[in-house]
Amino acid sequence: MSANDAPVTSGETHVLEIRELGSEGDGVGYVGDFAVLVPNGDLGEIVRVEITDVGPNFARADILEREFGG
Repeated sequence: MSANDAPVTSGETHVLEIRELGSEGDGVGYVGDFAVLVPNGDLGEIVRVEITDVGPNFARADILEREFGG
């Protein structure tokens, strides 16, 4: 999958559940099966994020709003 095939684009907002923690401590949520890395996301938390960077295998996003605590 290339970045052009990703289900997200830079600047979009999404609501994600942080389902995993990445190897560097980032929260990991998903849009479909596509991973979105979220710095400072806590496991189980639901956050509104803005996509900042899209790669072929995952995207990065910043938290705009914390919906529910984790």
